[in-house]
Amino acid sequence: MKMKPKSVIFLLIIIVISACSQVAIRGRENIFKNKTFVHLYFETEEECIASQPEPDFFYNCHQQLDFLKDKKVQIMLTDILWIGEYKLEGGTIILTFEPNNEIPNGEIIFEILNPTKLLKTDNRTIWKKMNGNSIYN
Repeated sequence: MKMKPKSVIFLLIIIVISACSQVAIRGRENIFKNKTFVHLYFETEEECIASQPEPDFFYNCHQQLDFLKDKKVQIMLTDILWIGEYKLEGGTIILTFEPNNEIPNGEIIFEILNPTKLLKTDNRTIWKKMNGNSIYN
């Protein structure tokens, strides 16, 4: 059976488009791998320290989101690290966890504003990409 040239070209185009779209999806998910985003309660470290009620007790000064390998994620909303998974859907990142007291429905959604800023959709807080070793950089 001999294929017509138009059919061969059409099949080649379909194969190339399919391959490229999978590479693009994987590449987009990798932009978050090993990245950390934080939501700060205070503008400076000094303000955070000054807000502490006593020397032997320390309140968290931020919330933190870490994207790990294999689509794993960990988030600290208070003082507990929750480990789950993430997926990208359009301009959003959907985090899924076992339901718990901090994440009752087991899901948190972030809107991607740009590669360095995320918007947590339930409370409209901005989470910024962490640079270096300090949350205040």
